[in-house]
Amino acid sequence: MGFFRPKPKEKGIKGAVGTESEAVIAAALIQAGYTVLTPNGYMHRYDLVIEDADGEFWKIQCKTAWSEDGGNTIIFKTASIAMAGQKGRKTTTRKTYKNEVDYFAVYYPATSKVYLIPIEGTPNSSMRLRLTKTTKNGQSKGVKYASDYEL
Repeated sequence: MGFFRPKPKEKGIKGAVGTESEAVIAAALIQAGYTVLTPNGYMHRYDLVIEDADGEFWKIQCKTAWSEDGGNTIIFKTASIAMAGQKGRKTTTRKTYKNEVDYFAVYYPATSKVYLIPIEGTPNSSMRLRLTKTTKNGQSKGVKYASDYEL
């Protein structure tokens, strides 16, 4: 006689990717030694709050990265898209997280790694992190390496 096992939902469903990333990020932060808090309610500009060893609190925006450049680079969005409209006209605007969060915590599913990136100095739409130490043109100035931010 067997037992009943509920069937999981299909992967990649809208909203499920972000929820999975947030859970993986929270677990990685806890394993790294942070206290992790989650906000109650809806529509916060941050997903998590961490408390560090000095008792300071930091707002975290969780993101999921994807690869580019043949898997040498990962990219994630550093702004959200807001839709507004009036009488059938829809407009989209990008809204950055500057002055609203302290760090991006980024999960890259292909390697199961999590990166903690301070918001200061991040671009206003998306950010690239280099997974490999070599670039096509040999340039290293201005390149942000994922390993520098790995949790």
